[in-house]
Amino acid sequence: MLITLSDYQRIYSIAHAVLKSENSDTNRSCLFYNYCGAYILNNHYKIKAKVYSGFAAYHLGVENILGFGSIEDGTLKSSEDEFHSWIEADGWLIDFMAPEFPNIMLSKGYDSPIPRKMMQSRLINMADGPDNLKESGNFLVIPDMEVTKSLADHLESRPAFVDLVDICNRWFHKKPNKMHKSISISNGEGQLNQVSLSGIKSIVGRW
Repeated sequence: MLITLSDYQRIYSIAHAVLKSENSDTNRSCLFYNYCGAYILNNHYKIKAKVYSGFAAYHLGVENILGFGSIEDGTLKSSEDEFHSWIEADGWLIDFMAPEFPNIMLSKGYDSPIPRKMMQSRLINMADGPDNLKESGNFLVIPDMEVTKSLADHLESRPAFVDLVDICNRWFHKKPNKMHKSISISNGEGQLNQVSLSGIKSIVGRW
């Protein structure tokens, strides 16, 4: 693996805590989770990590397959309204939003228990089509470079988004170094909000 489960948990937890402090929908924040993760991987690990957006599908166990995008005339497609984002780095796929997948499935009406896991797998192990998403941990991602660039241009033009990613980067420390359990973030009106890692659920394994 590129990073340990413990460090993945730290990156996810920081992004999750900051999103919650901004009252964002953590089930629909793949861009922030993964831009934050890629920035940290580049800065703290010197890993060349890049965020891609497009169609994605993950097998979460039993009969649970979570898909992002659309299917038109048998073709897997994505758009700026229907997409998912993930990280590719050194031949690996990493998705820092994966611990939220159980919540997304619940929101879609699936009630079977799904464990909270990290997504970190070699790209060479990717399924070669949707019909081969047969086992837990199988995945399929199809980058759309136009969607990727359009979303990136939009986000990078938003100073608030860039500032929050930078806050996450400065908060993060790799193990065995200790990390602050909480930080203060300005709400833009001169007031400081306390952002805490307490109460964030643990991740139990890897897809």
